[in-house]
Amino acid sequence: MGASLTDHRPRVRDVLRVREFQAMCAAEFLSYAGDQIARVGLAVLVFNRTDSAALTGLTYMMTFLPSVVGALVLSGLADRKPRRELIIVLDLAQAALVVAMLTPGMPLAGLCVLVGLVSLLTGPYKAAHLALLRDVLDADLYPLGMAVRQSQNNAAQLMGFAGGGVLAASVSPRLCMSINALSFLASAAIVAVGVVRRPAARTTSGGGGLRSGLVVVWGDPKRRAIFLATFLSACYVAPEALAAPVAATLNQDPIMVGLLLASCCAGAVVGVPLLSRLLPALRRSAAFPVLLVLTGLPLALLPLHGDIYLAMVVFAVGGALWAIQVVMLSANLVELLPDSHRAQGMGVAASMNRTAMGVGAGLAGLLAEAVGPVPAIGVAGVAATLLAVVPGALWIRSSRSATGLHEPAVHLATEPGA
Repeated sequence: MGASLTDHRPRVRDVLRVREFQAMCAAEFLSYAGDQIARVGLAVLVFNRTDSAALTGLTYMMTFLPSVVGALVLSGLADRKPRRELIIVLDLAQAALVVAMLTPGMPLAGLCVLVGLVSLLTGPYKAAHLALLRDVLDADLYPLGMAVRQSQNNAAQLMGFAGGGVLAASVSPRLCMSINALSFLASAAIVAVGVVRRPAARTTSGGGGLRSGLVVVWGDPKRRAIFLATFLSACYVAPEALAAPVAATLNQDPIMVGLLLASCCAGAVVGVPLLSRLLPALRRSAAFPVLLVLTGLPLALLPLHGDIYLAMVVFAVGGALWAIQVVMLSANLVELLPDSHRAQGMGVAASMNRTAMGVGAGLAGLLAEAVGPVPAIGVAGVAATLLAVVPGALWIRSSRSATGLHEPAVHLATEPGA
């Protein structure tokens, strides 16, 4: 066991050799890409039927917000039920709901309800997936697995949005919905075939509510630091939220909006794999608070020289640092949570992150109205840097108070077969 920690640094190819991980990645890629295709198709479908930007935006919002409620309230299911089987059931349920959306003459109210239900089930699905990923990968491989997952999800988002736009414009928005239903069915089949059965992490039925989830996340200083760090997403989301106003302010064509957003994704795709190469696993705990403070700094530099190419660089570097931070947050939290409450804790943290992103996007828009989009991004970067001191200091203080033998014990106890 000790040799595996000191003599061999895990690499991406070690993660990709794990058959169950391959299956989970393929399933999530199809499901995530299908979601993005459906979002484009849904927006086009609603706008074509109503000619209302407000109703289109409201429907699009319904693809996100209920997932926060689902993660907060239903994530405990992934601890009380076998995670593999829960993922399969949720995939099949979402496929059925999407098929119901294709019913001819479906009223807009009914469509919104179905969209909300699909989004609601996304919360426990993601919690189950993140927890099962830790069952599949040991402690050394999990951060790399999260890096691969983050990169593939960024790629799936780009492909899904681009493909959805082409299909919705050239064929039909309903085809986008059909593809989404098929992606859920394919995901369920891949997980059923490629992931082995495991018992539920917790056999008792208690402790699955929102209150217990918050207690689990808040009950330890390090978990508390991670929980607080998730709220920094309210600042990091500013470039994505203000990409269109930034391009307009810098007198650029609308095509630059896509390039700015692509810069965020490209930075994440390139930056995340560098985590395993540049930062050994044993040093990541010490580097974590430094990363919290550094992530907002590129955004703070944008107002110093308002140029579209600098903006692309800032978006890319900021996206890379944010993606690396997400990987480290998830990798640290999954090790600090007991297996019996792992999915619930991950679900609560993910829902808080999603809520922070939604609130942050709105605040960034309001701030941009007052001071302009480029200064607004700079303010978001400064705020992120200052606010990061709180979880960073909490992490350092709790690390110093831990015993010298505590950290190695965590790694040894999570080796395969332990």
